[in-house]
Amino acid sequence: MENFDRYLRAEIEPLQYAIFFGLLLVLMSLERLAHRSSEAPRRGRRWISNFSLTALNIFVIGAIPVSGVFVADFARDNGIGILNVLDIAPIAALVLGFLCRSFVSWMTHVALHRVPALWRVHRVHHTDRFLDVSTAVRFHPIEFLINTPILLTGILLSGISPVALMLYELFDTAMALFTHAYIRIPRPLERLLRFVVVTPDMHRVHHSSWQPETDSNYGATFSIWDHLFRTYREKTPSTLRTMQLGLAEYQDDRASSFWWLLTLPFRSLRDRRQARVLRREELLEKRGVDQR
Repeated sequence: MENFDRYLRAEIEPLQYAIFFGLLLVLMSLERLAHRSSEAPRRGRRWISNFSLTALNIFVIGAIPVSGVFVADFARDNGIGILNVLDIAPIAALVLGFLCRSFVSWMTHVALHRVPALWRVHRVHHTDRFLDVSTAVRFHPIEFLINTPILLTGILLSGISPVALMLYELFDTAMALFTHAYIRIPRPLERLLRFVVVTPDMHRVHHSSWQPETDSNYGATFSIWDHLFRTYREKTPSTLRTMQLGLAEYQDDRASSFWWLLTLPFRSLRDRRQARVLRREELLEKRGVDQR
């Protein structure tokens, strides 16, 4: 395990980039063969914006002075955190570390949706009106500044081992691209996978423009937390093909503007409240027509 630990520490960054860019190219190629909605994702301007945010985020992440591995080392060396206090086998510690790390991610994601100040920032990710691998990297730089202290606190309290943490980050890199990809998986296999991991169909529901669906399926890697805490939703393949993505209040070309996305966290949340009211009125009107 010590040799593996040293190897990961030396190669973690090249491995992450290899997984990211290698899988990105593979999924981009597969997306051209898939036709899962009535309108294929537009690239062009939105890709420029999404990948410009990626470049900016790489710079921001590199400037953060404290890493998760550093905190994991500190917690292990000082016997801090639940997993460091318990006397458990290395394999069990690895599995539990994976689960703890995924739970921290799930809880953080819930907070990003439920806390208005955090939603201001996270909604940049949800304004994308199309969903493909480029959406996986569409985050405002401020979001990483929010997520990092939460993650480091979670690592400290849970005592996730450095090896578990590094392996999870590699897994998360692959899953982020996979869950946002514009690809189809055979239905029987997809239904089997979603019992354990997040699938593209499951995550697509999370990107629905209808707020109750936006606030569901928070998992980034494992689906178990959504099943456990009853935040899981699913839709039929036919509905997924035609559902509106993005945010109801931003269904225009602003959502593809890099500069607009950078300033979005500082804009009012009133638009979302107005969109909810309009959506409620539309549903009530439709219900009234159906009853007639």
